[in-house]
This record gives sequence, C-alpha cells and structure tokens, in this order.
Amino acid sequence: MTGILTSCKPRPDLIAGSFNPEIFTASLRQVIGHYRGDIKVQTTYTNAGAFFRESTSPTHGMRRVVENVMRRLGGDNMVPFLTRLETGFGGGKTHTLIACANLATRGNELAEIAQQTGIVDSKYLPAAGSVSVVGIAGDELSVVRGEGDKVGVPPEI
Repeated sequence: MTGILTSCKPRPDLIAGSFNPEIFTASLRQVIGHYRGDIKVQTTYTNAGAFFRESTSPTHGMRRVVENVMRRLGGDNMVPFLTRLETGFGGGKTHTLIACANLATRGNELAEIAQQTGIVDSKYLPAAGSVSVVGIAGDELSVVRGEGDKVGVPPEI
C-alpha cells in the first residue's frame, strides 16, 4: 500500500510559501459586480483565465450545466431552461455559477480557454458582449427586510 506522503504531493505554491487562500473564497457577487463595473477588485474569480486554469476543476456536472446554459443562450430550446444546483457545501454550486457568468459575459473571447480546460465546446459560446448577465448572490440577501430603492412592493396596476 502506498503511503499518503508518497501519493499526495503538496501544490507548488504551498511548498514555495506563496499559497493564496483566495481560492477558497469564491464570490458570485464580485464577478457580477466586476462585469457591471461597480466592483473594482481583481480576484482569481474575476480573471476568467485564472479561474478556469487555476481555480476550478470542471466536473461532469459543471460541464453539463455550463453547456446547457450556453446552448440555451444560443437559442437551443431543447435543453433545460431551469437547473436546480443542489449539492452540499463545497459541491461546486458557486464555481458553476461563476463559470456561467464568465462565459456568458465574455463569450467567444474565452473560446481557447474553454477548449483547453474542457469546460464547454467553444461552438456554444455566444458573441462577446451579446449577453446581459444578471446574478443574485442569495447569500447576501437579507431575510429580514429589503433595502434599497429598487427593492420593495411593486406598484399597483
């Protein structure tokens, strides 16, 4: 039997002492805000190249959801229009949403990265800038009361 110290090799950034704990703090709000221009922070999640190459591993489930979303954006009505992401903590829900936000916003600008990482066939990517992405970071919504001038009861018709 192979021992754990033989079979598991630490990442080079751990050995070099340059480990970035940011890889464990995915934020959909930062990515959506980055593309809207109201959040100026640069992270591994707002940099699509770094995200796909260094910070996520496209699982079968992630690839399936991303392909369905990109195909639906391209007008394919034969794929589901609704997907419920349901996994435990650390199951990839936020990474899947960030992948969709990056790919839908930047589209075919990310064709090479999409092909290299196997996240989605680049033929399904929309033209860059052709999709308006709207995202709701549910973990940041108040369950007590709404705030802001755009939240509230709709006017009577």
